[in-house]
Amino acid sequence: MESRVDVAKKEIKNNETQDEIVVKLKELFPDCSSLTLRETGFEVREIMNEILSKYNRKVVLDFDGIEIITQGFGDEIVGVFVRKNGLDFVKNKIKVVNANNFIRGTLNWVVSYSKKMAQNNSSS
Repeated sequence: MESRVDVAKKEIKNNETQDEIVVKLKELFPDCSSLTLRETGFEVREIMNEILSKYNRKVVLDFDGIEIITQGFGDEIVGVFVRKNGLDFVKNKIKVVNANNFIRGTLNWVVSYSKKMAQNNSSS
């Protein structure tokens, strides 16, 4: 049986001519309205890496149907990119749609924390 990541990668290939590729989180995790595991975020990040590196497209994370995320999940899908590539990369390459205030607040916290961590690491 194919993993969620493999299925998503096939879907990406079908949409490779678009400037933006949408990752519908509810379709990846149909039984979940809360994305709470870091491992789940890692799966999403694998898909995002495919879009960003192989196809050089903008990632659109669609949170329609998702009510809650944890900081660990948010760190995997945004924080890692902030620390590795910088905030401008995230602003230019990752777009969030259909996220409620709780999700936006969590992602904003993750970005802020990751920025501080990146600055601390660069000044050491």
